[in-house]
Amino acid sequence: MDGLKYQHDGRSTEPDVDSSRKSRFKAGWNDAAIRGKEYGSESLETLYWQNLGYRLGKLLGAASDEVQEEMYRLCVRQQAETAIDRPA
Repeated sequence: MDGLKYQHDGRSTEPDVDSSRKSRFKAGWNDAAIRGKEYGSESLETLYWQNLGYRLGKLLGAASDEVQEEMYRLCVRQQAETAIDRPA
């Protein structure tokens, strides 16, 4: 699938500061899964919460709000674990 690779990770490292990141994630998911939008390659060069949601929505299809929120929380955990494992 196109769009799984990216050049830079531009996601906030504090995604739970407010609900806007989760909202952007879900908007991206629904852009792909429900609205059938296509994000261009330039939009996918840098990984953001919205286009991460888009990538998952494209891959997995429509999902309930609960499933999207659970996937968001898993992505937040994965980001935190990756940051810990990253050499200084």
